[in-house]
Amino acid sequence: MNKMIWLTTLFVLLVVFVLPGIFASRLNLIPTAEQPGYDSNRRLSIYGKREVSQKFVSEDKNLAAIGTSIRNPNLNNKKEVKFDLYDQNNKLIRTSILNGANIQDGDFIKFPFEPIADSMGKTYTFVISSPDSGPEDTIEVFYFSEPTKDILEYTYDQQIHTGGLPLVTFSKPDSKLEVIKSVYSNWISRVI
Repeated sequence: MNKMIWLTTLFVLLVVFVLPGIFASRLNLIPTAEQPGYDSNRRLSIYGKREVSQKFVSEDKNLAAIGTSIRNPNLNNKKEVKFDLYDQNNKLIRTSILNGANIQDGDFIKFPFEPIADSMGKTYTFVISSPDSGPEDTIEVFYFSEPTKDILEYTYDQQIHTGGLPLVTFSKPDSKLEVIKSVYSNWISRVI
């Protein structure tokens, strides 16, 4: 009986203390925050020349992806969905292209790109478009109209609006050790 208690205790300690480090070492992108809430009835249609652009401030270095929720009603869009990232001088610095066939209706979609090392605190603008799509195979992005500290404004149909898309920025960690250390420090701070 004593042996079973020791084995159970050892197993629980392994699960609690070792597995988080193992799982953390597998992370390639770290989200800087949770996705802000949004009203699912507020959507912008993207097709042809209708595109949406969003201004935001990067909260971390090594910016490597942007994620937001996108609808593909009835999974009609099978065309390219293009993501272009511009710096504060309006210079195109990154592009990411996804096929609409890979976007499920209402999915959270990440647009990955090469990391930008010195991105912390800088303002960027991204544009999401689907230039080859027509009104019958539109995609839709969700939006909110209240500005936040990081989400400044968005442009849709050539008009500037306050608020923006409920986006999440992702950064590439400098090292696996840094990720493991942050996981354990967050875990310890929540326990204490």
